[in-house]
Order: sequence, then structure tokens, then C-alpha cells
Amino acid sequence: MNYKLLRYINYVSITITFVLTIFFFINLLGNSLYRNDVRFSLILPSLITQPILVFISLIISIKTNQQKGNMIFALFLSLLSDDRVLQYLRMMNHNWAPDALILTISILTGAVFIKVFQSFPRQITKEDVKSVFPKGKILSGYVTQSAKNNTWFIFPVILLGVALIVSLDLMNVFILITASIALYVNFKKSSQSEKDKILWIFWGVLTYTFLVIIHLLINYFNPESSNTITLLISMLKNFVLVCSLLMSLFFSNAFDTGVLIRRTLVDSFIFIMIVLIYNTMEHYFLHWLSHELEISDALLSSLLSGIFVLAFNPLHHKFMNYMGKKVKKHPDGKTERRDYLDSINPDF
Repeated sequence: MNYKLLRYINYVSITITFVLTIFFFINLLGNSLYRNDVRFSLILPSLITQPILVFISLIISIKTNQQKGNMIFALFLSLLSDDRVLQYLRMMNHNWAPDALILTISILTGAVFIKVFQSFPRQITKEDVKSVFPKGKILSGYVTQSAKNNTWFIFPVILLGVALIVSLDLMNVFILITASIALYVNFKKSSQSEKDKILWIFWGVLTYTFLVIIHLLINYFNPESSNTITLLISMLKNFVLVCSLLMSLFFSNAFDTGVLIRRTLVDSFIFIMIVLIYNTMEHYFLHWLSHELEISDALLSSLLSGIFVLAFNPLHHKFMNYMGKKVKKHPDGKTERRDYLDSINPDF
């Protein structure tokens, strides 16, 4: 599957997520029975983080270079959002999201998730697997077969069997462990610059997998565990997921989107600060100064606006320099620096 087709599929997936999310919130806010349902309180962490996942997926799709692994990662994030919102709708009405549809999306999302870390940040090979697991022939053979382009699609069949025979929770654990093994191989065989880029994702996936297994064990040994424990683990899982993704974007440039992300972060921060300072000064200071100096409010507001406009450019430049020092350089060093300087001054 080529890069452009993956991008178009991802855009379709993001659009579906957006439409279904609006439909969900219209029904949630318009029905008091749903608002008072404790089940929707338990999914609050996922509801909060879902827009972040969609936003990151969209940013990667728009900004990243033509690296297939990056685009598969973006597709996984959008499919994960689709899966989540369909499960929310199923909680409202089973007819809106039948079991067969939920299972299909979950299996597709899991298969893509496994494929992500077989090809991100680089495609793992048979030699990579053997060098990482020289004595584990069964494990080595399993990972090698799963990474082949002509056999990886078998995983949906395997996942379907696990879900139908055992349980959906065990299927999720199988997905996470398989993906974690592929990510471990990728991490071990990557160059130092690639390791730096995926370090946050590496620890995020391992921590998330650990939390999922802990939650599964708690439910197994104590099926009547409290909603508080469920909510706490859900908060931890979503925090780990979002934190690892954001840190990878802001500080590791894992998806080659660093310049755009830094500009967005800096410009948004400065805009919020300007609005807060301006409104505060206008409300508490300008009216008093206008009364004391007998000058019109409109004139003082215009002067204050001019001051902020003049102050914006050097302030923006300082923050961009600060963010540039905090963010790791691109593997080739010079390219990242040139892109960064061009983003501050197009005529540099």
C-alpha cells in the first residue's frame, strides 16, 4: 500500500471520527439518562484524550515526509479514535454499533498497531530479529513471519480467533505484547538518532502494556473491583498514551513535524498571554488612566494595541530560539537547523 493511499484512508478515518463524535455528544448532552449514567463517567479520560489523538493523527498526515511508517502510525491513531467512539455509541444503543462492527474495527486497529512498530521508524528485517533473539527460535520465527509483507494480514484472523474463543481483553493483551516485541527489535537495531526519536514512544508503549495487564489481572482475581480502580487505571493509561505522543512530537520530533509543532505551540502560548494581559490591563488600568489623564478609552486602547504588536515579533523570536534549543536536532543535523531558521525568518 503506497503512501498517498494511506494518507487518503487516514483522512477518511478522521472524518468518520469527527462525525461520529459530534453525533455522540449531541445524544449525550441531549439526554439526561446518558448524562447520569455512571458508565460515561468511567470513560471520561478517553473522551478527553480522543480529540488529542485525532489532532496528532491529522498533524502527522499533513506535515510528515513520505515515510510509510509515520503514515501507518497516523492511521492507527485515527482508527483507535474510531474504535473508541463506536464503543461509546454502543453504550447508548446497541443498534448504532453492532458487536460485529465493533469487533471488526478492533481487529483492524490491532493489526495496524502491530504493523506500526514493524515499520516505524524503520522496517525490521529477518536479520534484525535473529540478532536480537539469537536463542529464541520460536519467538524469532513468530516475529519474522509477522513482519513479512505477505503474511502480516493473517493477524486479523488470529485476533478474531482469540477474541471469539477467549475474550476481547486477552486479544488486546496479545496485540500489545506482539507490538511491543516488534518495537523492541526496532529500538535495538535503530541508530542512535532513531532511538532518540522513539524513546518516549518506546517507554510509553511498555508502560501502557503493563497497565493493561495489571487491570486485566485485577478484574480476573476481583471481578467486582470498584469503579474507582477502573477510573484510576483508565486515567493512567490515557495519561501515558498522550504524554508519550506529545513528548515525541515536541521534544523528539519523532514524526518529522517539529517545526510546525514548535510554531503552533509558541504562537498559541503568546496569543493566550497577549489576550490575558491585554484584557486585564484594559479592564483594570486603562479606565483609571483614561479618567486621570482625561484621554479617550479608544485612543489608549489603540496605543496599547500598537505596543503589543511591536512587542510580538521579538518575543516570538525569543520563544522560537528557546524551543529550538529544547528540541533535538533532526538526524542529519543541518536540515533541521535550516528548516528551523527558515521558519523564523523566511529571508534567512
